[in-house]
Amino acid sequence: MGHQTNESELHRRLKRAACKWLWEGGYAAIAEEVPVYGVGVIDVAAAGRWRRYNPRRVVFEREPAVDRHHVVFIECKAMRADFLRDQGRQHQFAFALRERADRLRAGRPRRARHASKALGKFDTCLLRPCANLHYLLTPPGLLRVREVPRRWGLLVCDSGHVRVVRKPHWQEVADVAGIEGAIARSLTARCMRTQVSLDGLSHDRPFARQPTAVTTP
Repeated sequence: MGHQTNESELHRRLKRAACKWLWEGGYAAIAEEVPVYGVGVIDVAAAGRWRRYNPRRVVFEREPAVDRHHVVFIECKAMRADFLRDQGRQHQFAFALRERADRLRAGRPRRARHASKALGKFDTCLLRPCANLHYLLTPPGLLRVREVPRRWGLLVCDSGHVRVVRKPHWQEVADVAGIEGAIARSLTARCMRTQVSLDGLSHDRPFARQPTAVTTP
């Protein structure tokens, strides 16, 4: 469930295809490698409104309920081993549901814990929902539809074109703004890393250093 250090070229192409697909779908904020507390690093996250005809048009009339502000997560899987790594253990999902119900009955705070390898990344996204829609994006033939995790959708990227194979189930979430903040931080970090590499500047932040003590005679 951790961040991939040796990323393949196919995985990078899948992420770029996911960003392009989301942009063409009308989402205004899109970023790769978005850290989400209690879940892990999401390959591609997006926030905005989906509009059927003109994604970025300005409208003043009342909008339909399905066309509201929401968040989308896309996990890109270039290899089957990567997909199997993020699957949870058998019966762990039901156990986590009972544990959460017990905590709610006891009146304990619902603070999200760190991602659990036993639960798996796909089920973690459902138990600690931060997005309304969840998709898997794979090359053709990597997964069968019946293998797709519960409530997740399946996208297939063939020659740069993304098509929907299975639609996801809608998840109700409250903190859409929190994910927008995570997207903004990821975009800022990527922009600054690019600037540092272009300018040849140090990664140290001068304003974070402690001032040197000055002694008077």
